[in-house]
Amino acid sequence: MKQTNKNNKFSLIELLTVIVVILVLITLSIPSFNTMRVKAKTIICANQLKQLGVLLAVYSLDNDGRVPNSTNYREENGVKIYSFNDRRELGNLYGSWAGHLIPYLNVELKSWDRGLYYHDKARRGNGYSIVYNEEADDIEKNASVLADENSGNWKLLHDMFYEGGYGALKIFICPEAVNTYTASVLSEDRYIPRISGILPPISGRSLYGFPSSYLANGALFEGLDFNGARLEDVDSSNYLLLEGCDVLSRIFSMCTPKDYRWYFQLVPSSYSVNGVYQKKLPGSSIAPVSISASWMHDGTKEVWFSGGGGSISISKMSRYNAMFYPIAMASFMWTNPGYTNRGLLATNRYPGENWENHELPFTKGKFSIYRYHSRDQKAAYMFGQMNMLIADLSVKKAHIGWMCENASKLGVNLQ
Repeated sequence: MKQTNKNNKFSLIELLTVIVVILVLITLSIPSFNTMRVKAKTIICANQLKQLGVLLAVYSLDNDGRVPNSTNYREENGVKIYSFNDRRELGNLYGSWAGHLIPYLNVELKSWDRGLYYHDKARRGNGYSIVYNEEADDIEKNASVLADENSGNWKLLHDMFYEGGYGALKIFICPEAVNTYTASVLSEDRYIPRISGILPPISGRSLYGFPSSYLANGALFEGLDFNGARLEDVDSSNYLLLEGCDVLSRIFSMCTPKDYRWYFQLVPSSYSVNGVYQKKLPGSSIAPVSISASWMHDGTKEVWFSGGGGSISISKMSRYNAMFYPIAMASFMWTNPGYTNRGLLATNRYPGENWENHELPFTKGKFSIYRYHSRDQKAAYMFGQMNMLIADLSVKKAHIGWMCENASKLGVNLQ
């Protein structure tokens, strides 16, 4: 009989040691995998914006050099409004800037209809309020959809809102957007992806358009004459598209405000597109405000905002942002004469109760924590970096500090 060499066997202790080592290596590699995943999504997002830039350029060649007007095929108080060379044979999906680009993609739609399907059967209440009539975590399904999921393009809309896109139309959705939720309704256990069109528009205005997690430059894509600007007239340093969504449907054209400075400031006004005030200190039950901008490409989990602590000049703001990039940033209110140069600070690291961890001589003793967003509130999009498409068709990864600092240079600066 052949003898077994017991010395060739692993002991129990040796096996356990190997298992422990493997588990430790796996644990150490998880952060690297997460970092790689974040970087991959950032790169995908940037490449999508580059492709959209090419489509905008091609569209302009076919349309008198203009970028798409993002108020096409809409009704305002019952009156239909069209713009330059509008394709009126197409339906409501065509209405927004994104819808104008669909004919240039390798996709065939059975219909250009846009059913009025919104998250959890949302409907407009009084003013800007929204009433939710379901708990489905999905856009509503009526009898027509139950019979045919393509009715009113339900399947297409569902995939755009919750699945990261629909076929070739994925380029309109940043990979981060689907799992980046609107912070103001998380307390209601509603997980609403930050994608334009997922909630109903303001009462009296109905631009249905095509969903996107990118917003167009309102001053260029929403002209007073209902025509887009000519691309050749746009300053090459201006932006065409950037990350964000009309999550409360206050910007009914799926664009940034025409007064672009509102988009690049932090203000204590409930009427501001990007308002972040409404006092929120640790332990408070007040839900965070939703904002339209999406800075979500740097892994920010927690955010602190200061109260207004006196004036900060542009030169001091630049100095502060250069010193603390990318951890903290300074801004002031560009648009309100009553608060000209009123300083505001934000950071993704604990600044100290009186902001002593992130201060310079001209901020010393002037600032304290006014608002805080925890990682559980998923408010990472309120601070960090975003991708933006520049008019020269390049893509810039811009930090919130840079954008607030350069607000006067961004927007309707035609050549």
